[in-house]
Amino acid sequence: MSWTALDVGLVIRQTMRAFLRHRMLFALTALGVLVAGGAVMLTLKPRYTATTTVVVSGRAQQDPLAPNGQQQNLAPPDDELVSTEAAMIHSRDVAAAVLAQLPPPPVPPHVGMRDRLCHMGLGFLCHASTPVDPEVQREHEEDAFLNNLTITPEPRTQILDINVVDGNPQRAAALANAVVTNYQRIALARQTADINHVATWLDNRTAALRQRWLDAVEKANAFDNANGLTNTTEGSTSTPLIERQIADTSANLSQAEGRLAAAQARADALRDAAARGDARAAVALSQEPILVATANALMQLQSTRQEEAATYGPQHPRLRALDQQIAATRASLEAETQAALSTIREDQISARAEVQRLNENLELLRQKAGGQSAPQAEYRTLDQEAQSARAVYETFLEHAKEVVDRAALLQPPIAVVSHASAPDMPSFPNRKKIGLGLMAVALAAGAGAVLLRDYFAAGFTEIERLRAAVPLPLLAVVPKVGGRSEQTVRRHVIDHPYSRATEAVRSLVMQLSMRVHEGGQPLCLAITSAGPEEGKSTLALWMATVARRGGQKVLVIDADHRRGMLDQYLTDGTTGRPSLGMSDLVTTGVPVADVIRTDPDTGFDYIPAGRTMQHAFSPVEIRRLRAILAELKRSYELVIIDCPPLLGLSDALVHANMADQVIFVCRWKSTAQRAVMACLERLEACGAPLAGVVATMVEDNAMDVMGYSYGNRDIKILSRFDDK
Repeated sequence: MSWTALDVGLVIRQTMRAFLRHRMLFALTALGVLVAGGAVMLTLKPRYTATTTVVVSGRAQQDPLAPNGQQQNLAPPDDELVSTEAAMIHSRDVAAAVLAQLPPPPVPPHVGMRDRLCHMGLGFLCHASTPVDPEVQREHEEDAFLNNLTITPEPRTQILDINVVDGNPQRAAALANAVVTNYQRIALARQTADINHVATWLDNRTAALRQRWLDAVEKANAFDNANGLTNTTEGSTSTPLIERQIADTSANLSQAEGRLAAAQARADALRDAAARGDARAAVALSQEPILVATANALMQLQSTRQEEAATYGPQHPRLRALDQQIAATRASLEAETQAALSTIREDQISARAEVQRLNENLELLRQKAGGQSAPQAEYRTLDQEAQSARAVYETFLEHAKEVVDRAALLQPPIAVVSHASAPDMPSFPNRKKIGLGLMAVALAAGAGAVLLRDYFAAGFTEIERLRAAVPLPLLAVVPKVGGRSEQTVRRHVIDHPYSRATEAVRSLVMQLSMRVHEGGQPLCLAITSAGPEEGKSTLALWMATVARRGGQKVLVIDADHRRGMLDQYLTDGTTGRPSLGMSDLVTTGVPVADVIRTDPDTGFDYIPAGRTMQHAFSPVEIRRLRAILAELKRSYELVIIDCPPLLGLSDALVHANMADQVIFVCRWKSTAQRAVMACLERLEACGAPLAGVVATMVEDNAMDVMGYSYGNRDIKILSRFDDK
């Protein structure tokens, strides 16, 4: 079903009217919730929250066996590590350490009425003493502390907020700081234990590896001695001497051959330079100082001659002296060159002899090594095993030293950013928030009470619901009239002729006059309801008053012989209940004129109820009643029968069947919907001519439009015209 704007507006208006109808219930419910909630809030003990902020450093993930260089390149701690640290802080070990440092204060015993009576001497009321297990009590204290401890990681950071709740602000701050210090101590102890465990394992492993290395060396030496191998000892291992000698001889041979080749090359270059007379080459190739000085002197003289020739000409006498000096120097250079060549030849002879000797030694060593090849190969394998065992032993020994050194540099996995201080204001109860929440709950409880009261109401609370439920026209909606006495209510249409209630009654009389008897015929109208106290008698009197003031001759019949109250209403209750009435007309056949009375205030006539009948209507009495009504209709224009209620009684069905029109009165919020429908079904079953339904005692907020009412100024103006 689709909702329109009109439907939504109707629901809103109905809800607002429900709140107006039950405003006292709403106020009392909300006030009760506020009072109860305020009382509970006053009984709550204040709780203080102290916070210590720490940062996770990430050192807890270091590997004790990793080298120092790798320890410094660890990645920053991630969210999983932060969560792990938070879980480790929120552990029983930390709780036990904190409570051991700061024990909980003793709780004063609760002394109730039973305890007081026990102290007065009534021993049978004393509580049986039960021993308390210290272990169980300690676990309870740890559980209580962990419930008051919360670890909150800040998003996208490595920061943790450690919150501790306690009834004492100073103790809360001390507990928060104690959590950090004790966890740091426990974490350091755990890391130290891990490193000590690793160091112990490394010591054991290092000792085993050292023994393995020594055993390998001993085995290699024993093999060397058993096979008569010639080896040299370096440190703790033996190296084959023959191979070392071969290597040394080969190196010396290479050096000797190099010296021989260098001397041969220098001699050839020096001969070539001497043949060409190149003094510069002689300087570069020779290592003899005299030869170098002679070559330099020759180059200087040649340079001087070139300058003199360029200056004085080629025939100058000074040039002849320079030529003589150059010739003498050249001869000296040739002599020094020959001396240098002689020296080089001596070096060649020596180098060649050394090369030959080394070749002979090398050949002898190779022949000797050939005889030791098989045992030496096995010895080499044993030696390699010893070297491998030594390398592993030295590696583990180095790690063991690093682990021992690292134990002195351990740091806790968390560092304090800010210590907790004693809070000034309690974190619980937050009276402002609880007050706002309590007000919201109170308003919701009041609204819920109103809606439930309206939903489970037995009677009709909305005009629209009445129209939808009853398949009859709604003739009038009579508002509720306030009055201190029944006489004040009865005289309302006289004292307030322009009120809403009077206008509703006037409209009802007019509708019946137009719809039923357009030709001016008399009208017999029966008014009934489901139960008593629904306003049908008051409605009958009001209709009679309005019709009489309109000039009609009206008769009101009180047909409720069980509890007829019409005579008391009209006589102010001073004359008592009359002895003759409508029941006497039906049962005994007394004359009608003997039971008719006249109301002096309004001028209409009425017939009291009469004596109580103790039997149902007989056929004779029904025919007599029909004849009486026909006779009365000949004397009055409007005959109104105030019938008894329909629930549990059948008298009203007889009167309703004989009336020209029947009005069913439904009291607002009082008459149950099922009762209304059941009564209407009974009236339809007996053939009663139902004209419609009249809602009585309706509140002003029951519908959107109750009708028009005049103000005080309008009533004064209309009263002047009435007086005239």
